[in-house]
Amino acid sequence: MSEIDRALSELAFIQDRFAASTRFRGLAPLAVAATGVIALLVAATESIAATRGPLGSDFVATWVATAIVAAGLLGVEALGRARRLHAGMAEMMLASTLRLLLPFGAAGAVITFVIMRAAPDVAWILPGLWQMLVALLGFSAVGTLPKAIMWPAGWYFLSGTVTLLLGAYSGTPDPWMMGAPFGVGQLLVAFVLQREGAIDGGE
Repeated sequence: MSEIDRALSELAFIQDRFAASTRFRGLAPLAVAATGVIALLVAATESIAATRGPLGSDFVATWVATAIVAAGLLGVEALGRARRLHAGMAEMMLASTLRLLLPFGAAGAVITFVIMRAAPDVAWILPGLWQMLVALLGFSAVGTLPKAIMWPAGWYFLSGTVTLLLGAYSGTPDPWMMGAPFGVGQLLVAFVLQREGAIDGGE
C-alpha cells in the first residue's frame, strides 16, 4: 500500500469515527411523535377487532406492518433532515446510524420469523421482546443521540419486562401490550428530541 493510499485510508477511518461520535440530527420530533400516535391508533383498532374474535397471527402481521410504516416515515424524514443539517457529512451520518439500527432490526425480524414459524402458540412473547430490543437500541444510541434518550430507553426496558410478565400470565398477546408502550415511548423520544433542539437554539 502506497503512502497516499495509507493516508486516504486513515482519513476515511477518522471521518467514519467522527461521524459515529457526532450527534445525529436526522430524527424529527414531530415524525417520531406521529409514530407514537400511530401505535395508539392501531392498538385501539385492534382492540375493537379483538371483541369480534381472537386476533391470532393477525396481531403479529398488523404490528410488523405498523413497524414498516413507522420506519418508512422516520427514514424519509431522516434522509431529508440529515442532508439539510449535516451537509457534507450526511451520507456518513446516515451510514453510521444504519450500522447501529440494522443489527437490532435484523434480530427482531429473525426472532419474529422463527417464533411464528416454529412456535406460534408463544407469540405472546414477541411484544416484550420487541420492546427490549428497542430499549437496547436506545441505550446503544447514547453516543449519537441526546444523552436523555436513556429515559425513553429505560421506559422501553421497563415496559418490556412488564409486558413479558403479563403475556406469560395471559398466554395471548393484547393490542395494548404494544400500543401503550410504543405510544408513550415514542412520545417520550419526541419530547427529548424537541427539548434538545430547543436547548441548541432550534434546528
